[in-house]
Amino acid sequence: MPVIPPTSRRTQLAAGACSIAAGVLVAGIVHWHPEGLRAPQWIAYVAAAAFILAGACVASAAFAIAWLQRWLVLGVVACLFAITAWVAFGLGARECSVSLGFIAGLGSNALCRGAFGVGAMLLGVVFALVLRRLASPVRQIGERAP
Repeated sequence: MPVIPPTSRRTQLAAGACSIAAGVLVAGIVHWHPEGLRAPQWIAYVAAAAFILAGACVASAAFAIAWLQRWLVLGVVACLFAITAWVAFGLGARECSVSLGFIAGLGSNALCRGAFGVGAMLLGVVFALVLRRLASPVRQIGERAP
């Protein structure tokens, strides 16, 4: 298996800045032109926040601020969970496009909600695992648990 060199700090900061800029741009578009949304504004703002938090997470990795990076990961997972949970369990009908190879079309409300419900449950588990990791004491590499 080939060895992949570590990503440079400059590349990490550029990627983080691009993600933050994308989130701010989306939030601005939502604020000034909410009429095109097919979801509540708060869902669009949560999606924008996921990009902003992810960019900050990548930037914190560039500066090796591990504690901040872990909390930002929790924020990203919380945003993704909120979006998938709204699609799965929120009020109103849902429409999802489905594509399997060359076959594409609209999925039923039940299919859409079911798929996003499974995603929400998986993200709930990931959220719990990240939170558990944050609550446990940080150990050095090679250190054994008591």
